[in-house]
Amino acid sequence: MKQKLAFCCAGLLCLLAACTDKSESLAPGQQGGICIIGSADGFTSLPQTRTQVGDVSEDGALLIEWSAGDRIGVFGDGSTANALFTGNNDAPAPTTTFAGTLTGGDMPVYAYYPYQEGVSDKTVIPIEIPAEQMYTDESSVAQYDFKASSEILADPSGGYRVQFRQLAALLRFEIDLTGVQSLADDELLMNITIHPTDNTVPMTGSFTYNLTDLDAGLQPGDATNSDITLLFTYPPTAREKAIAYAVVAPGKHEGETWTCTFTTDRQTGTFTTTALCDFEAGKYYTVPLTASVLLANNDAEIEDIPENELEETANCYVVTQPGEHSFKATVIGNGAKGIIPNAGFHTDTPYINPKSAKVLWSDRRDFVTDVRLENGRVVYTIPESMLSSMDGTVYGNAVIAVYSKPDCQGEILWSWHIWGAMGEMQDEEYTNQAGAKFKVLDRELGASRVAQAGLLYQWGRKDPFPGVHSGSCIYNEEYNTSTGLTVSNSWPYLLKAGNATIEDAIRNPHYLISYEGTVRYNWLSEDNFYLWGDAGRELPDSLYEASAGTGWNQPKTIYDPSPVGYRVANIFTFSGFTKCASGTNADIEVGRYNYINFVRATNTSTWYFMKDANDAEGTPYQVIRSRDGHSGYRKNNAGSGGYWWSAEAYAGADRTYACYLNTDTYSQGASDHNKITTYGRGYLLRDAYAIRCVREE
Repeated sequence: MKQKLAFCCAGLLCLLAACTDKSESLAPGQQGGICIIGSADGFTSLPQTRTQVGDVSEDGALLIEWSAGDRIGVFGDGSTANALFTGNNDAPAPTTTFAGTLTGGDMPVYAYYPYQEGVSDKTVIPIEIPAEQMYTDESSVAQYDFKASSEILADPSGGYRVQFRQLAALLRFEIDLTGVQSLADDELLMNITIHPTDNTVPMTGSFTYNLTDLDAGLQPGDATNSDITLLFTYPPTAREKAIAYAVVAPGKHEGETWTCTFTTDRQTGTFTTTALCDFEAGKYYTVPLTASVLLANNDAEIEDIPENELEETANCYVVTQPGEHSFKATVIGNGAKGIIPNAGFHTDTPYINPKSAKVLWSDRRDFVTDVRLENGRVVYTIPESMLSSMDGTVYGNAVIAVYSKPDCQGEILWSWHIWGAMGEMQDEEYTNQAGAKFKVLDRELGASRVAQAGLLYQWGRKDPFPGVHSGSCIYNEEYNTSTGLTVSNSWPYLLKAGNATIEDAIRNPHYLISYEGTVRYNWLSEDNFYLWGDAGRELPDSLYEASAGTGWNQPKTIYDPSPVGYRVANIFTFSGFTKCASGTNADIEVGRYNYINFVRATNTSTWYFMKDANDAEGTPYQVIRSRDGHSGYRKNNAGSGGYWWSAEAYAGADRTYACYLNTDTYSQGASDHNKITTYGRGYLLRDAYAIRCVREE
């Protein structure tokens, strides 16, 4: 929906100030420049770093400081070409001393920053100013800082003194959208783009410059761009005042018409303005993005992003191929539609603003690598080594968490399951006793293939725990060895809490949560039956009744662990596996298998249930080794069936009940085997069980 922007408060201002140094604060003998000391000693290369934005002086000038280990290239008056000199400062400083080696008796004549290996021609120094620049903080903009000097003079105290000059210009975005009523308080500003509509003077792209003629400035190369886009690693909210910087090439821009676009996580705003000045090297220009600026532009509009273009979000993301992947880090679960009003959820907004991210655990070593936070997204890589030799797709599981502070400090704000589901997953259509149809995934959540054990979940929680099949291992910072930590018997992270909340589960996604008492087996101290969105159901007397064919009572929630397009099964999904109107054959003493709709079963307890009355192949369900929610150990149910959660649950007596599917060991004709319960609220504790996802209605 397109609408005019609404504001509380007018004007557009383009400011500029020359960048200067802090020469007045330098020690005697160091004023006015940077010393280069020629040395006969060898030099050890350090990792390349960049200068950083320093303070703002009293006259409004923005100061650029040298970072520790900065490197410059030097050309001499003889054969010295592109000699590497390295700064000696160990902290940011407005001036520093560089040390390096000149050839023979050369004297330094030209210098440039940053140093580039392989440069040999002082008349063609290449630089690249990206059209998209990621802004993290003041230091990030300085990675595109370029300067050079043809003024190198001998210093009476020894060495040489150099005065560098800036070759690029700087845009200073001053952001204050607090008066824009069309933006929600928690809306996140993702990026800003400037597009000159009536000029092609390049602002970004590839350029070169000539050290012997610095007055000529930057010369455009083959690939240039007149646009500039600033992306935010940590997007500010619509109610935050923020300052951000971008580097651009100098050029004539006065009088240009600019189309400016800013994008939030929900809307796109557009307005036009006029550039009031040209860009000169060594100067910065203020570009205000404020309510008053937008108000001054009558054509300013904000448009909702079309629903079909919105990126769907979930707590689980499926990957099939190696390479770089990403997902939104600013939206929890399935977003706003996953919050049920007045249902006691831990939040009434689906938006967060994380500052860092990392892998909590994976069940294959290095299944997920290079995790980082960029422009409000978690970016990660699945290596080629994770490919299956069977079909060329990846398999494995990992959990990635985001944090409230940089460097993975502070609280965990949310976490997501990365599911490498080998092969192409298929939906299977089940028909239940009431004739309702459900499209169910052909495997358990977290399983790499059909008829393989998947991951386990405590009821109502979004985060998985590794299965307990033989040889299962985890890998993380603590257990990152060649073999990992074997977790067949016990999950190593167990949080015992006498008063656990939903927020405790979010802050501790890698912990099984156990009630501290000895009777109540429920991780959540105060029950909430809406967590997976199917509370308050009236139960029919018979599964053949029409009411036993309904879907879910509430929408999929932010706590649902299923991938996009799916949700946890409801209590009627599996009723077609039994011929009993009650949903269970437990009260039948002899020949229970006669009351189960199955094609075949094996002595290893894999049942092939009939998806409908005409199914001659069956869909496999096998024994599931669940985890005890009170201790983390695997439950001793080998050969005695498995449990698959449904979305509906309720409390009774002193324990928690939930709908489940239980299949005992197949033994034809045995009176105490072949028990199935597909419906009803059986006596089931909230341990960690498996999940079969169902396509959303």
